[in-house]
Amino acid sequence: MADASRPDGLISGWQRLKPADPCQVPQFVLGDFLREHAPHARLLKRCRDGRHTVEVREHAGLRWFTAGGVFVQSMMRLAAPAAIVLPNQLHMLNALAWRVRVDTVLNLGSGSGAFERFFLASRPHCHLTSVEPSAIVTALARAHFALPAAHAVIEDSAEHYVAHTSARFDLVLCDIFAAERHPDCLFDAYFHHHVAARLRRGGVLALNVSPTADDELVGILAALRQAFEWVVLAPVHEHGNVIVLASVTRPPAPDVFERRSSALAAELGLTRDRLGLEFERLPSRSAVLGRSRAR
Repeated sequence: MADASRPDGLISGWQRLKPADPCQVPQFVLGDFLREHAPHARLLKRCRDGRHTVEVREHAGLRWFTAGGVFVQSMMRLAAPAAIVLPNQLHMLNALAWRVRVDTVLNLGSGSGAFERFFLASRPHCHLTSVEPSAIVTALARAHFALPAAHAVIEDSAEHYVAHTSARFDLVLCDIFAAERHPDCLFDAYFHHHVAARLRRGGVLALNVSPTADDELVGILAALRQAFEWVVLAPVHEHGNVIVLASVTRPPAPDVFERRSSALAAELGLTRDRLGLEFERLPSRSAVLGRSRAR
């Protein structure tokens, strides 16, 4: 296998979605990772990004980076660089069960390029727009995480980009953190209105949040519900994440969603449970408002 720390050694292999040996794709379990991998990892790169220290580490065929702490921001499997590894990011792919035909994708917070590698390899017809505020993180993604040199990354914040672009997308992926906390924009209704305005008809937002308290999740959802009529929640229990799928148009019926999610799991060579089994559809905003007026 090519040396994944060298960009020139990655070009011929970064598109791999599955290792040749299926046994190389064990389910990622956070507790196992913290016990068995993290303490023995080899440090590949450490640098400063503003006030935070960014580190790239590797162990047992996995490579990841942290920013301002021990929280894993993103991860790559060296035997299949284009595969999505982290459960929260796998759960975000359920947006492809909400809207099957995706031609334009906006990735807010491209980080190490996990979604870039996935979409460029599995759906090369997609026009993918990547936004990342840190030039240092993007440079690390190119040097250590097989982000192709030919793929442009816009150096901008998520909130500034969606407020000023006129482009529209079938899918918006939003996995943004300020070091290990949520950025203020996720609590801002104007941000979510701008994201909703950037979606094409039937478009979907997939948002990863990692609330440290119930009121933090409530605050994000309260802002988001001002812009999106339909919201589905998918908890990632062991990791403490909640994936939020949102749209201004109704999601598919539960049986249709389940069938599409199963097909997606099969495409990726995963068991169905790897994409999550619990989905909670919130009542539509208009239905909630209607009941409030009836009282």
